Amino acid sequence: MNPVLSPLTVVYRGLTPEQTCTLSSALYAAGVRSFEVTMTGPQPMETISLLCRELGDDAIVGAGTVSTTDEVAAAAAAGARFVVSPHFDADVVTRTRAEGLLSVPGALTPTEVMAARRAGADMVKIFPVNAVGADYIRQLRGPMPDLTVMASGGVTPSLAAEVVSAGAACVAVGSHLLGAAADGSHDPGELRDRTAEFLQAAGAPA
Repeated sequence: MNPVLSPLTVVYRGLTPEQTCTLSSALYAAGVRSFEVTMTGPQPMETISLLCRELGDDAIVGAGTVSTTDEVAAAAAAGARFVVSPHFDADVVTRTRAEGLLSVPGALTPTEVMAARRAGADMVKIFPVNAVGADYIRQLRGPMPDLTVMASGGVTPSLAAEVVSAGAACVAVGSHLLGAAADGSHDPGELRDRTAEFLQAAGAPA
């Protein structure tokens, strides 16, 4: 059975496996349960494997910025449970489903959204959501009321609350939440406070 992403997914880009693990442990303790490791960072497969080993059994680790079927296969072998792309590629969706993973391709126009759904996507990532605003999701879900949306791209706490109110099932956030230095260092108190703010905005259970 495919996993159900929690209301807030944290996106990592450009951090080493060790840096990502340190941040993830703090975020997990603060209540985050979904973690996306992008292919644009160093050693993404090693990072995915490490997080799967180190985090709790209820943590859901996935691969992001996936653009090829080979990356899907590698992510599955590393233990990923979902695959996210910035765009829609039918072959990537098909391979993701064949590997038994949750498929979350990116789309923006109604045509792209419908094509992604027809290809078998479990959820569609509206990206970049900060360029179109929360009402865009509301308008999309008018003719497609069963559309399951991940909102991603420049998401702040206020935008997170707006897109969830508009019908998004979850939000994906990176720099606006992490606020970490290039080496992954962070202030524990500040990270905990920002996480609580995002979790509340995304409608995550207290």
